Amino acid sequence: MSKQHEEYYKPLITECLLPELFPAVNLYMKGRGGNYILYKTAEFVLSQADLERLVRNDTKYLYVRTGDVGSVTAYLESHLTEFLNSNDLSTHAKSVILQQTSIEYVHEILGPGQASAEYDLDRCKSLLKNLMDYAVSADSLLDLLKAISSGSLYILAHSVQVAILSMLVHDKLYQIDADEMLSVGTGGLFHDIGMTFLSRDLLDHPDALSDIAYKTIQLHPSMGHEFLEKTGQFDEIVLTIVKHHHERWDGSGYPGRLEGNNITRSAQVAALCDIYCALTNKRTYRKASTHDEAIEILASDVERNFNPEMFEDFKSIVGGEPAKETEEAKTVREEDDEQCPNAENILLSTKRTKAGRAET
Repeated sequence: MSKQHEEYYKPLITECLLPELFPAVNLYMKGRGGNYILYKTAEFVLSQADLERLVRNDTKYLYVRTGDVGSVTAYLESHLTEFLNSNDLSTHAKSVILQQTSIEYVHEILGPGQASAEYDLDRCKSLLKNLMDYAVSADSLLDLLKAISSGSLYILAHSVQVAILSMLVHDKLYQIDADEMLSVGTGGLFHDIGMTFLSRDLLDHPDALSDIAYKTIQLHPSMGHEFLEKTGQFDEIVLTIVKHHHERWDGSGYPGRLEGNNITRSAQVAALCDIYCALTNKRTYRKASTHDEAIEILASDVERNFNPEMFEDFKSIVGGEPAKETEEAKTVREEDDEQCPNAENILLSTKRTKAGRAET
């Protein structure tokens, strides 16, 4: 099975299938040889007996064609609160459903050619509320962030992670109302929208960036801010996060070289969450850092990059231990590690890397 053929199908966790309510789309099973076999046609209504049979056969996933993803995503979003509050769904199923709905939404706003003059912010707010409610109740924040990144394009997963973590930090540390919380989350989702105007080759370039390329990367906060401001849909909190999430505590950041508390609190939080989430995700040019490695890297230059007091509070929030790593997950991680250079060596090698590459 070629990689190209794989991309024609998207997995759908069986636990989220609601009989009589699931949309009329073809469903497929994945055979032992990697081929996709038609399970039911769009005309066949999924019944409770079908679902029970899938459970008995331990069928954890079915698959849909990419052309049907929009219908399935609309179904998942319309029932998302119900899924997340259900006592019948496993924690894993809830994380997968949340991952699929959030990633698909962010793909619509950050995917190639998706920049729009108008966004459905009611849909955005509904998704953010579900993300926030689930993040607060999740047994392990680190497991949730890892689930979000599973099998997704980096910029999509990263944007969702920054939104979740930014909202959680504000929830734990600051007394803000619901509207401001939604603005913080929206800023997290859209913080890298300026990246969509840059070349993909530039973003995934495996080698050190030239001076010209690095300067080009630094344009993305201003480009994103200018684009969103022109839509007239976003408040000042969102726009500030987008424009200033690369500012640094000592004034060495960009684009405004703002210093200390001249950087708004929401932008300071976004900057911290941005780098942490970037470090803990694998990129083409480095392996993912563990939680402990990421905290150590951040702490090595905290006086320059962050409000030291905020950083200490941040550590206490993300300090929970993830669930024990399975042998399968350990094998996958070790294989990745063999193919990717060590993140710490890259991120600490030059001032430029710490200030720029680690945060994109």
